[in-house]
Amino acid sequence: MANQSLRQSEIDSLQYIASMTNELVQMAEASRFPMISYLLGMAYAEAFDVLRGARPARHAQLSGNPMHPPPRAKENHAQPRSA
Repeated sequence: MANQSLRQSEIDSLQYIASMTNELVQMAEASRFPMISYLLGMAYAEAFDVLRGARPARHAQLSGNPMHPPPRAKENHAQPRSA
């Protein structure tokens, strides 16, 4: 059963991610890179789980990604002008 809370563009993205990571898992396994294969397999599983509704669609946003921290809020403090 597909996750009903996802927009079509999000479903398309997840399907593409699942497809590409699955291909990359196969490449990593063929090249004997077990850790890379494992990590890509986890990415595949996560995308597939979100697609089928087994995980919340916004799980990644809630937990954060240390490689891509959320954007910092811009401060609107007036800066003094220099002469």
